[in-house]
Formats: sequence, structure tokens, C-alpha cells
Amino acid sequence: MPKACFRGVMLSNSTSISLADKKIKLGLIGARIDGQAGVVLDVLSHFKNIEVVAFFDNTAELKGSYINGIPVVGCIDSASEDSLANIDMFHISIGDNRARLELYRKLKKRRFSLLTIIHPTAVVSKTAKIYEGCFIGAQAVVQNNSIVSNVSLINTAAVIEHDNEIGEAVHVAPRACTAGRVKIGNMSFIGIGAVIIPDVVIGELSFIAAGAVITKDVSDQIMMMGYSAKVHKTNIYTEINEDL
Repeated sequence: MPKACFRGVMLSNSTSISLADKKIKLGLIGARIDGQAGVVLDVLSHFKNIEVVAFFDNTAELKGSYINGIPVVGCIDSASEDSLANIDMFHISIGDNRARLELYRKLKKRRFSLLTIIHPTAVVSKTAKIYEGCFIGAQAVVQNNSIVSNVSLINTAAVIEHDNEIGEAVHVAPRACTAGRVKIGNMSFIGIGAVIIPDVVIGELSFIAAGAVITKDVSDQIMMMGYSAKVHKTNIYTEINEDL
């Protein structure tokens, strides 16, 4: 079930704590400093009690290096117990939806806790529910009674209006806007500046291109492009693992 949300971060258990109450040692999975990892580090600079102590990344040439003074210890799947011992929580700092959901499910099987990160300038309604491991960017808005499911990204200045249901591992890009009662399926991508009118249902694994205006339901695994938002082709996430 969704957990209670508060400004800054949300813990994966049901007990909300003040940001000043506890030091959190955080492991980031994904070390691309010119991608989502860089964005996450920037947001975390606002929170003095959260310390990133390690990056986990499967890029061979990064192992053993340091990024912004933080060690890259290799792939999370093969991480030693010593490298995990001093980590309280994890956050998946990867933009790819499929990879993020796969990693999330692996982490939960190992009973790791994931941190939701919310920029201080974001506006999240008290009645909104944010699941664990999510990222809510600068000046983003999540309105009343909306749900944002596990490891979804609501990026810079995106607007999730009232009574939305956002699935797992969804990415809503900067300045995209969903109107009331929109539903978005797992692992779908909503491009920069896209607009979705009220009561529309977006299927799983769908790709809504930048600037598209969606006025009717979109089936699973479909790409929509252009102002008229015509069906273009099956999207890049078609070949998925049946376990997802």
C-alpha cells in the first residue's frame, strides 16, 4: 500500500520522520553523473542529513573510481556484504523505466529499503500517495488524491493533476501535464511538454512523445507522436521480460 508522504523524502516503512531526526546513509544505483544520478545528487544537496556513501553501477570502467568524492563499488548484484554494511537505504538513479523496475524488484527480494526523494520546491498534496523509491523533481506538482507508484519519476515542473493513478516505473518528463483522473500504466514514458486530457487511460509500456496532446485512451506498448497524437509504431519497450 502507499506510504504517507512528507516534504523531502519518504521512508519505505510506515513511520514518517522529520528530515532532521535521523542521518541516512544512502546508496545510489546508477552513476551517470550527466544523467539521472547527477540530478539526484543535486537534489540531495538540500538535505544535510542524507549522505551518499556509494554508487553501484555495472559499467566496468567506473568500478573503483570516484564520482564527486563518492566511490563506485561495482554492480549491486555482486556487491560484497562489506560494501552494503553501512548503507541504510537505496535510491535507483536510472532513467530507463524497464531497468529501474527490474532493479527495484531485485532489491525488494533482498529486503532492502528504498528512499523516495522530493525536491524542496515540489508541491505534493497531503492527500497524494507516493510509493517508495520515487523521484519528484524541482517545481513538480502532484495534486490531491493522486497516486504515484514505486520507482516512478515525476520530473522538473511536471504536473500530475488530481485523482491520477501513475503506475510503477513511469517517467513523466519535464513540463508534461496530466489532467484529472488520468491513469498511466507501468513503465510508460510521457515526453517533455506532453499534455493528457481528463479521464484518459495510457496503457503499459507506452511512449508519449514530446509535445504530444493525448485526447483518447492509448493501448499498451504504443508510441504516440505529434499534436494530433496519431499512433506511430510499437515502442522501444516491446521486448520485455515476461516476469515483469
